[in-house]
Amino acid sequence: MNTAPYVEAFGCPAVGKSYVTERLLGLAELRDAGVQSELFSISRARRLSRMATKLRLVVGAVPLLGAHWGRFCALVRCTPWSSAPAAGRALLNWLQLLSMVQRLHRQGRPILLCQGIFQAVWSLRYRARPDAGPAFPMQQWVSLTLALLPPCPIVVLHVVAEREVIQRRQHDRVGGQSVIDRSRDARNDAVVIAEEVLAVIAALEASGRVRVVTFDNTVAEPGHRSLSALARALGLAGSTQAMAPRAAHGFSQAP
Repeated sequence: MNTAPYVEAFGCPAVGKSYVTERLLGLAELRDAGVQSELFSISRARRLSRMATKLRLVVGAVPLLGAHWGRFCALVRCTPWSSAPAAGRALLNWLQLLSMVQRLHRQGRPILLCQGIFQAVWSLRYRARPDAGPAFPMQQWVSLTLALLPPCPIVVLHVVAEREVIQRRQHDRVGGQSVIDRSRDARNDAVVIAEEVLAVIAALEASGRVRVVTFDNTVAEPGHRSLSALARALGLAGSTQAMAPRAAHGFSQAP
């Protein structure tokens, strides 16, 4: 059985998930280990090619649902979406990420994504109605998502930073990567929802289903030693597969 780890970054908007994963992927030890990443460009400059890849992944995701199709349809119906377009965007994102993880897993090499399945669950929750009414079925979506993942160790790279640093980065991203960058209310909602998903991740860690490694990204330029230590803690470089589930939790950036 393929036991190569699946690692994904998670954290509130503008904390630096993409930056940290890009720096990690630039390490020689990760290149030597054949660590895989996103199958499409994250940058806005290659939007057309990215959308084409995402569409192929969504089409490939439909057979993955298999016996879970009825469960999926029931969840779609009972989720209190803010609008039909919002539901479509969130569901397409969820499907393409599941398909991408499955495709990468078949290569038998470690995976490191800046946006993964828990970010997809965050997107589902973000696109739901924020007002009073039926509660968002968070646990059901997480359970279905985990049931559709390949059998490999799941590691969450929890990226954190000081509040003032995050606010400055959000300000610098105005008009940039997403609608969240252009709305203070959207930013606040996004942070609250990230905390909801983190609570679910913490429960999964306590049950042994996932492992969490926390990295402080407050400093603008993490050094090579710090990044190499993080790569080892994540199980992406060196012999760390036998690490106890909590051994790397609370990992902090080296000076």
